[in-house]
Amino acid sequence: MTPAEMDELFARHCAAEAANDVDAIMDTLADEIEHDAVGDPQGVLTDHAAIAERYRELFAGLDEDKMESVHRYYGADFFVDESHWYGRVTGILLGIPGNNRPVNFRILHVCEIRDNKISRENVWLDTAAIMQQLMAPA
Repeated sequence: MTPAEMDELFARHCAAEAANDVDAIMDTLADEIEHDAVGDPQGVLTDHAAIAERYRELFAGLDEDKMESVHRYYGADFFVDESHWYGRVTGILLGIPGNNRPVNFRILHVCEIRDNKISRENVWLDTAAIMQQLMAPA
């Protein structure tokens, strides 16, 4: 894929996440997928149903305002996207009740591409920033 095609694929993926549209997210993922949300106790998921459930659980606790890309790097069959996420934690995130608190944090996606879909999504969150915001006195 060209960088422009990767951008379009990731834009569809992120738009589906922002809309909490699990079916549209799953449409951007390859049949053989590794979904690695670093730090998630479930580890790396390869089953589409388990990945869809991971997204549903995430959406049950988060309300996204926006995600802004800061830098993107490309290889022949991968890209790395550094973004900044803004929103509210309406449920539980990282085991911490959000109490509808606003949070913002850096997020890094490392994605491999096969057959014009994401075949590996590796997601890193700035957990220190999240914890500081959620654990600060109200």
